[in-house]
Amino acid sequence: MRFRAQLQAMAKSEILAMIPPYMLERIKERDPKPLFKAFVIGHEGDVKATLVGIGKVVKTWFKDAVGKLSRKIWAGMELFNGHQMDGNYHDGREQIGEVAGSRAQDVNGKFSAVIAAYIYPEFKNLPLDVASIEANVEVDSADGEIHAINVGEVTAIALGNSKVDTPGFPDATLLGEIQAFVKKEIQFTKKGEGNMNIADIREAIKAENLKPSDIFGLGELTKDPMVTEAIEEEKSKAITGEYKNRKRDSEGFDKTKEKLETDHLKEMQEKDKRIKELLTETLKTKSTELFDSKIKERKLSEKATKYVLIQKKKRFNPEDADKLNKEVDDFIDSEVDDFKKISEEESKDEKPDETPGGEPGKEGDDSDFAMVPD
Repeated sequence: MRFRAQLQAMAKSEILAMIPPYMLERIKERDPKPLFKAFVIGHEGDVKATLVGIGKVVKTWFKDAVGKLSRKIWAGMELFNGHQMDGNYHDGREQIGEVAGSRAQDVNGKFSAVIAAYIYPEFKNLPLDVASIEANVEVDSADGEIHAINVGEVTAIALGNSKVDTPGFPDATLLGEIQAFVKKEIQFTKKGEGNMNIADIREAIKAENLKPSDIFGLGELTKDPMVTEAIEEEKSKAITGEYKNRKRDSEGFDKTKEKLETDHLKEMQEKDKRIKELLTETLKTKSTELFDSKIKERKLSEKATKYVLIQKKKRFNPEDADKLNKEVDDFIDSEVDDFKKISEEESKDEKPDETPGGEPGKEGDDSDFAMVPD
C-alpha cells in the first residue's frame, strides 16, 4: 500500500526537537552542514491510497492507526527518490537520505505522523516537497468503506515533487526545512519554486544577520583574494605609517624597520601558537568521551585506567581532528605498554611472601595489570 503526504510550516526548533542528540552528532560528523526537511507522512481522515495489485481506493485512517504508523518509523530508515511501481522493494532504488527522527503530533487539528528527513549533500538541490510511505496495512471493509485497522512493517519512505506526485492526504502541506551548521543552527527560507541563486543567498544571509565566520572557516576566509588583498593593504599601511613617523630619524630608520618586521613576525607566531593551543584544547575536550569508551572496551584495571588518564592529562596533545580516533587509540596502546613494563619491574622488586605456609608470589597476587588485555 502507498499513500502520499506533502510538507508544511514548522519552526526550526520543532524540527530539531524531533532529532535525537546522538543522531544529530553522528550526521554532523560526516556532514558539517546537514539539510533537514520535516514531512507529514500520515494523518487521521480519508486518504486516497494505492493498494498494490488492486489500484486506488479511499480509506479512512483513525487516530490509533496514525499512532501505530509513527511508532513503526525509526531513526536511520532509508529514504528513496520515487516509488517502485511493482511493489515495496529496495533493489535498484537510489537512496537520497535517511530518517533523522519522528513523532506523532497535532497538525492543523489532525493527529499526524511527522518525520525529520536528513537529505544527503549530493541531493540537497532536488525539489523534494512531498513524501510517501509504503507499508503493510491490515484493512477491513464496513458499510462499503475501507478502514485502516493495523499498521505492519513500513517498507520504504519515498520523497518526490508535487508537480509530478499528487498527495493522497488532502490536508498535508509543507512543514519546513533547515540548514544546520556546526557552530550555529541557521534557517534559509525561500519562497516559490526552484533553486536559490546568489541574490537569494545574499538576501537570506542578511535576513539571518550572519557573519562570514558563521558560514566559512578561517582557512577559507584567508584564501579569499579580497580578504588577502585587504590584509596586505593593512599591513602596508601599518608599515608605511610607522616609517613616516620615524623617517626624521634617518639613523634609526633601519633599526625601526627591523623591529617592526620582528614584532610583526612575533605577533603572527603568537597568533599561530594561540590558534594551535585552542585547537588542541578543543580536541582534548572532544577526546574525553573517546577515552572513556575505549577504556571500557579494553576492560582495563582500575590502576591501569588511572595511569592512562594521568598520562593523558600530562602528555596527550592531539593535532588533527580527522585523525583524533586513531591518535586516542595509539596513545592508549603506548601508555598500556608503559604501564605493563612498570608493573613488571615492580613485580621483580617485590620481596617474596615470608608468611609461614605461604608460597612467594602465589597467595594474594594482586597484579595491577592482571586485568589489562593483551
